[in-house]
Amino acid sequence: MSMASAANYQASATLTPCSSLIDRELPHKTAGEDPTTEQLAFALFEEKVLKRLEHVVCLYNAGKPLFPRALLEDLDRQIEEGREEIRIKDFDDVVSTYSRSVPAICLDLATTYCIGYSSIQVLTYIHPSCAAMMFKDPPPVSILYTRHPEVTEGNIEMLGPVFGKMRERWQESETCQELVSHLTTLRFSLPIHKIVAFGLGTLGKTQNGRCSTRSHVQHAAVETMATVLAKSGVSGGKRIDCYFQDPWYNENDVRFLHSIGFQPLNDPKGFLEIDEHTLVFSVSPNVPVKQIVADLQWPSAMIWNTVCGEEERKQWKRRLRNGEEFWLGPLATDPDSDRVCEMITHYQNFPLHDPKDHFGDLSIYVRH
Repeated sequence: MSMASAANYQASATLTPCSSLIDRELPHKTAGEDPTTEQLAFALFEEKVLKRLEHVVCLYNAGKPLFPRALLEDLDRQIEEGREEIRIKDFDDVVSTYSRSVPAICLDLATTYCIGYSSIQVLTYIHPSCAAMMFKDPPPVSILYTRHPEVTEGNIEMLGPVFGKMRERWQESETCQELVSHLTTLRFSLPIHKIVAFGLGTLGKTQNGRCSTRSHVQHAAVETMATVLAKSGVSGGKRIDCYFQDPWYNENDVRFLHSIGFQPLNDPKGFLEIDEHTLVFSVSPNVPVKQIVADLQWPSAMIWNTVCGEEERKQWKRRLRNGEEFWLGPLATDPDSDRVCEMITHYQNFPLHDPKDHFGDLSIYVRH
């Protein structure tokens, strides 16, 4: 299915109207609060916020992608050209300009910029006690400012022995044996020429002086996938290239990954590498990888957090703790969506048993 036809096909999946996505009950009044003020606040909520949300939902239901390839290609081009000011279209195709330099107002909290991706949930869920937060109207793709990850301890010479030890542990695990069994017996409708992985984390020591077992194991798992798929003939006799995108990679990570034949990529290049001959591997990322993939390109296969399709029905919930009120939110960093749920109906689904919790709740999805 071409990108254009995929986008049109996905339009048949409709988002629940936003009026039912939110808890319309306002927080309880405090002593002395003017009822008129509350009524005016609710009117403002009704007239502006809900109107904007209905507009977003209408565009989404009409099939407009949140993360079109052309937008990410243009963003990547601007970054590669070293532009100080980055221009990005919002969901209404209105261009906003962002600075790559951290604004003075953010210098106490941020040291660098990053690309921000807003899921459909972020665009349509309202915090019940602060509807005015929605007036900021976040676009699907933007430039954000963040603190650069702390430089991890150790050096590239340390990474080799640690990775080798973790690789052995992984290869001896029950999870590895099950993954190999799946990959050698599954029937792939399209050849796989590359693996693109997201959010696997740094390989160096963290601030607590330890290396992340999960991060090392997940990188080793990609190596296993590439080896098994190549041997089984799924790649059509071609070498399977392995690409990795994670903002936590530092210079040592990049050098080490290159040394073992892996290719680390800066955001958004990992997303732009995805085509119909790709296996996407993602483990609890901090960006909505599933929704980006559903808009960008349906790959040959995915191994990522199991799609359950329950996010659209979740609500904000009022809770009390030690007599104080707080709100339990429904949002996740990589949530499902109607488009994601529609996409996976075109894939076979195989849960991955993971008793050592190297990955969490993952499933393998293979295109029919």
